[in-house]
Parts: sequence; C-alpha cells; structure tokens
Amino acid sequence: MRALWDFARLEESKVLPGLGFLNRWGLLRGKIGVACPNCLAKLRIVQTRIVLVRLAAWLLLVLCAAWFGIWRRRTNLEVDQWLELSVVLAVVIGLMLLQRISTPYLAQVRPVGDDEQLSYPLKSAYEGPAASGSDR
Repeated sequence: MRALWDFARLEESKVLPGLGFLNRWGLLRGKIGVACPNCLAKLRIVQTRIVLVRLAAWLLLVLCAAWFGIWRRRTNLEVDQWLELSVVLAVVIGLMLLQRISTPYLAQVRPVGDDEQLSYPLKSAYEGPAASGSDR
C-alpha cells in the first residue's frame, strides 16, 4: 500500500501533474485497485478504516482541547498565549504527520466484483516489460 500512496503523492511534488489520484484529505480518489504481483489477483482498495480513524483522531483532539480549556478556567491557570499557540500548532502538525504516515497501513483490500471498473495505477509495476512488449 505504501507504494501506491507514494506513487499517488508524486502529483503533490509536481513530478507527474494532473494525475489526480489523491483528494485534498490524502485519500485515493475514485475506484482504485491493486493486483498481487505473484498471483495477479485483483483487489479493490477500501478506505473506510482510514476515514474512521481520522475522524476519531480529530474528534479526540477537539475534545481534549475543550477539556483543557474548561480545566484551565476552573483552576485559574495562567498560560502564556504564545506557549499555548505553539503547543496547539505542534499537536496539529504532529497529528497531520501521523495521519500521512499511517494512511497506507490503515487501507484494506477486498476482491473485485465482476461488474466493477477500477483503475490500476501500479499496473506497469506488476506486468513487467514482457507483458507491455506483447501488446505490439
């Protein structure tokens, strides 16, 4: 899965502009599939677990921030605004980095249905040069 997300992120670095494999949240756009390089079994990428984990993480972050604000008001704790802002920024950046790293590991696959049309962005990686030369 990491290879698929790394390939999809090439668009972000403008190496291959216009592919559009990732949406603005870092999830794969459209119906994307992969194939096993050994048995060539075709599988569809399912991103439900990625979405659920991301929603839970952001909800937990907001709840923790609200809890900290309530706790700080009750205890009359004085915190420097710049320190508070830098901690919030560090936590948000850390959460975004953690999500970017963990996204491929949270993806799941399932067998492709008979009537499903998928795109296979890594197709040339498992077909190899012999399969592409036989098309001529």
